[in-house]
Amino acid sequence: MLGIAVLGVGSRGLEYMSFVKYFHRKKAKISAVCDFNSTRLKEVAEKFKLPPDKCFLDEDEFFAAGRRGDALFICTQDASHYSHAMKAMDAGYKNILLEKPVSKNIAECEELARRAKEEGVHLVVCHVLRYSGYYRKIKEILRSGELGEIVSINHSESIAYFHFAHSYVRGNWHSEAATSPSLLAKCCHDIDLIQWFMEEECKQVSSTGSLKYFKKENAPPGATERCLDGCKAKNNCPYDAERLYITDPFYKATFIKYMGRVLTDKIISTKKEKYETLKNGDYGKCVYFCDNDVMDNQIVTMNFASGKTAVHSMSAFTDKMFRKTHITCTKGEIIGQDSDSKITVNIFGKGGKKVRTKIIKLSGHVEGDIRFIKRYIVK
Repeated sequence: MLGIAVLGVGSRGLEYMSFVKYFHRKKAKISAVCDFNSTRLKEVAEKFKLPPDKCFLDEDEFFAAGRRGDALFICTQDASHYSHAMKAMDAGYKNILLEKPVSKNIAECEELARRAKEEGVHLVVCHVLRYSGYYRKIKEILRSGELGEIVSINHSESIAYFHFAHSYVRGNWHSEAATSPSLLAKCCHDIDLIQWFMEEECKQVSSTGSLKYFKKENAPPGATERCLDGCKAKNNCPYDAERLYITDPFYKATFIKYMGRVLTDKIISTKKEKYETLKNGDYGKCVYFCDNDVMDNQIVTMNFASGKTAVHSMSAFTDKMFRKTHITCTKGEIIGQDSDSKITVNIFGKGGKKVRTKIIKLSGHVEGDIRFIKRYIVK
């Protein structure tokens, strides 16, 4: 039975722990947890039946205790990934799953890679989209050679207005200095996919973008600093926190309505507790009066060794969350959107075909998360 210790039991940590418990209980178990938030730690301890000596509020005590499992999942915030991975290797962990991005400092990334290689540590970064059926199918078609060589990749991520407001204006990734640039935090998956498809070194990168919209000068007349402070623009504002997190009916609600734990730290939150959080916490702030500074739109251009090119674009200003990919090759092309279950493959002179990539309609990220944890445990 594989014992897995978990550092950081926020949304991602709890998700991975739940996959272990419900999908792989015969092969693995959660052996220890550490989180600075006492509410989260207490609820996770109860949910996973962990005794007090397996639960740590202090990371220094956690690492000082040595290896608490055969593997360690590091699911903390971006700025902590490097130090936590280094401490994990100091503590003797040889199997480490590290949430992305590794670091916004390239020297830290290189240092982790060097040390892991020298010490024989299996350090895996959670670029989970590689494991989704959709992107694996694209990779399979490219490797088959039927489309010839890649010429260019045009890839985009549509974050969706509500998701960007939740995570990058009000939420944990609102500050580049405190965490990382929005492109790195959100789109390192996409840059990884492009590199994975290309299978060769990127020689040149350029990028441009801006914080275009989520600024105080764009606040509508009558807007207040918090959504529950009598805002006169509330009824016509798509970013109204009360609507997004509490009052939207089921058929209109986005996924963030069901993320009460992010607001209150409790796995199950009452409406009263959610309202209290919106009155006093960051998620109740008007999106035009937050202290965010990360870009809400950005474009990256990449030139590769053999003359291949790629463009990736990121935008907060879409109604839904999805990624689009258009890969042109010397003998054909691939066109797809990961929220669909099919991709189109056109072979020049022979026509096109639709390729089904999944039976159950899950987002590429969720499917990738499930497959990634399975691959990590069931080797």
